[in-house]
Amino acid sequence: MSARHRAARQRQTFIARVARTMHREDGHINPVEIAHVAVCAGWKTNPREVRHVLTRLNLHR
Repeated sequence: MSARHRAARQRQTFIARVARTMHREDGHINPVEIAHVAVCAGWKTNPREVRHVLTRLNLHR
């Protein structure tokens, strides 16, 4: 697995963890909020990537 691929997987794992926590606490998820949390934590991501991960988790359409 290349370094780029490993970094992308780590980002997706982080996004999924934050999304599950927010969904458990609030009952809803906003991809822009999750992207903001990820950027504040130092992860290079964008709302499009967040929506992609959430769609795979069946938390966003």
